[in-house]
Amino acid sequence: MQKRYINQTSTFVRSFRCDHLNILIVCRGPIRMEAMEVFEELGAGYGILLSEKDSVTYPHTLAPELRQLTDPDRVHRIPDYTGANREERQERIQQIIEICNTYGYTHIFAGYGFMAEDADFVESIEGAGIGFIGPRGNVHRLAGAKDQAKKLSRKIGVTVTPGLDNITSVTLIAKAGGRKGLESLAKEHGFKVDGSLDDEDFAEEILNQSYKQGVSLISVEDLQNKAKEQVAAILKENPGKRIRLKYIGGGGGKGQRIVTKDEEVPNAVMEVLSESKALGPLDNKNFLIEMNIESTRHNEIQLIGNGKWAVALGGRDCSLQMHEQKLVEISITDELFVQEIDRAKKDGDSAIASRLEKDRATLKEMEDQAERFAEAVGLNSASTFECIVSDESHYFMEMNTRIQVEHRVTEMAYSLRFRNPDNKEDFFDVESLVECMVLCSAHADHLPRPERMLRHGAGGEIRLNAMNDALAPHAGSLIESWTSPVEHEIRDDQGIGIRNPDTRSFIHYHLAGAYDSNIALIVTYGDSRKDMLERLADILRQMEIRGNELSTNKEFHYGILNFLIGMHPMLKPDTRFTVPYLSLVGTLAGEMEGVDLEFAFKKLLAGLDGEQSAVFAEKQTLLVRPLRMLFENAHVMNGWIFRNRNRSYKIEGERVVWLRNPIVILSELYKYVRLEAREAPPSNKIWDHDEVLLNTALEFYEDIAKNSGTDLNQDFGALDRGIRDGSLLKGLDSDLAQQCQSAHTAWQVGMELLAVPFLLGKKAGCMDFSYDENLKLVFPEKYSDPDYQKTSIRNLA
Repeated sequence: MQKRYINQTSTFVRSFRCDHLNILIVCRGPIRMEAMEVFEELGAGYGILLSEKDSVTYPHTLAPELRQLTDPDRVHRIPDYTGANREERQERIQQIIEICNTYGYTHIFAGYGFMAEDADFVESIEGAGIGFIGPRGNVHRLAGAKDQAKKLSRKIGVTVTPGLDNITSVTLIAKAGGRKGLESLAKEHGFKVDGSLDDEDFAEEILNQSYKQGVSLISVEDLQNKAKEQVAAILKENPGKRIRLKYIGGGGGKGQRIVTKDEEVPNAVMEVLSESKALGPLDNKNFLIEMNIESTRHNEIQLIGNGKWAVALGGRDCSLQMHEQKLVEISITDELFVQEIDRAKKDGDSAIASRLEKDRATLKEMEDQAERFAEAVGLNSASTFECIVSDESHYFMEMNTRIQVEHRVTEMAYSLRFRNPDNKEDFFDVESLVECMVLCSAHADHLPRPERMLRHGAGGEIRLNAMNDALAPHAGSLIESWTSPVEHEIRDDQGIGIRNPDTRSFIHYHLAGAYDSNIALIVTYGDSRKDMLERLADILRQMEIRGNELSTNKEFHYGILNFLIGMHPMLKPDTRFTVPYLSLVGTLAGEMEGVDLEFAFKKLLAGLDGEQSAVFAEKQTLLVRPLRMLFENAHVMNGWIFRNRNRSYKIEGERVVWLRNPIVILSELYKYVRLEAREAPPSNKIWDHDEVLLNTALEFYEDIAKNSGTDLNQDFGALDRGIRDGSLLKGLDSDLAQQCQSAHTAWQVGMELLAVPFLLGKKAGCMDFSYDENLKLVFPEKYSDPDYQKTSIRNLA
């Protein structure tokens, strides 16, 4: 492998070589394997930490990266990655520093999770003279702590959610009895505090010094009481609203609770602090008390900086999530909006075009605010500016001072071009954000501000997790086989897919679920949002992952991607949509339970005359086999219903009206359920005699289209009338025309069976889901009712 930067003819490019680095990777999951590959390409040395859970406690879940990293001196075993409390965390930090000193590691890469956003960890690393590939310690202090980030945001004009960001300071002021009490506290403990500070900042400085000196000034009970009082006051002014409590150092949905009344606050405070491991006497216990903005979308702006400049790399829409855990992430860029606005205008949809223009303006505002914030904190690496969006309003939530799980979505949309300031024709491009983080750490001083270069129109990612169809975690299973990545697929699977070097066979992998349910990140790209969604869906269509007791959310993703394709590629689901969606699919699953396809076939057969009956009987396996596969999973069924709605069919009363030729739809169904002709066992593909039948039918309609100068996908009503009245058969002699009419009648016999899924969709309520001119989903209230959700989703478990 040719190493980047090392053998370049350009002195400018060569000056960014990284082969002098030796990096200790202190994270796990897909990012660890990705970092190993990037560091290999850069020619940098590296090693990894390995916890007991990754190597001892769950022996059949041995970190799959070890299949590639075989040098034992580069694998360093530790009990766990963080420690269970402050004392253990400090012990782990010192252990990591000792490993670096012993084995000559010059830098540390923390990826995402564990201690990646721990300011104490980063400052300890820096204090030991070890480089940190990520934002420096003071950036974590200013931006990573949610309270400090909110305070800074207000000063520089960044829009934030209404609420309180200093409950610990407010609690201390109340406990001390005001300013004089604070001054007495400072004097008692020997704290030196600037007397010109206002009361809240004065209290905050006392607290900061108390943490450093090991002095506990406020208790959890003090915080519970004051938070309850504050929440009661907010709810009194805003009846019917909900309040979110969010720990200042939380992330990934952890350390957060939503309350609807003040009586719930004490328990919520305890849960927030416990989940954030902040119950120790010396832990900073501050958390935010915010108005919960309902019906929001979760957008985030990717940032990269070197401490002097900061560049926004567009955004990502992460609104499809459940329990604050993201499931699907897709890129949002200025270029994408320009493309989609132009398409909407050409289609004559001025309302959608207007909505997208507003969304484009919102993205621009978020990018501008993100860059302003990043420059204010001196961002020197990759970080994410997280926002919630409600209609045309957006609010800064927090800065994630680390690389994000979904960073590859941005990599699909943009690369970075670094030009020689003295010669604009001398440049190099970087497509990896991890690589860019390394450059920012090793060469920040002379790294010029980059230009963002469009790579693809859109990028997207799904998180393949060990879950059942109701999206509940399902650990403990064994992966026994997994097809290799297909064209356009980027699979970050932690190394699970690395084949046996001798046999090239898949190595079994046990999903213990010791840390989380994620198996892999599946990423792709496209020229447009729809193109990207089609590719991502097709990747999942072709993916086969099998094993003992194995359950994944692959079918959920396949279904919801096809739902988006069928509705509108630029659809804007909010962060609460996943559960109503599951409720719909659960309702559909209930409707599917009593359907007997063979019985339906025989009933149709009985209603036909002798000649038609014989023709239809010949089609039994052609029709029933793909439908039977469709009925195996409600998520897959739901995707088929929405993908074809108003494209292949419409429903009038209790009748399906075909908009496209049912023969063509049947052909597409074979592909949709992966029964198309291919190299596979007979049970996994169309049978030979059925393939002959289907191809003969398709060739017949292709000949009709060619003869009449029409299209195979033309409106079926026009096609049917044109064949029956002969208007599409002009130029043919009467005998041939009559034969064509008879053949058409024969091919369409029994195609009513294809309508069964769509009629079931109507009964389940699929036809009641739509979107408005703002691209917001509209659906009946019952799918948002907790009791109905519980009952319907039970059908999926």
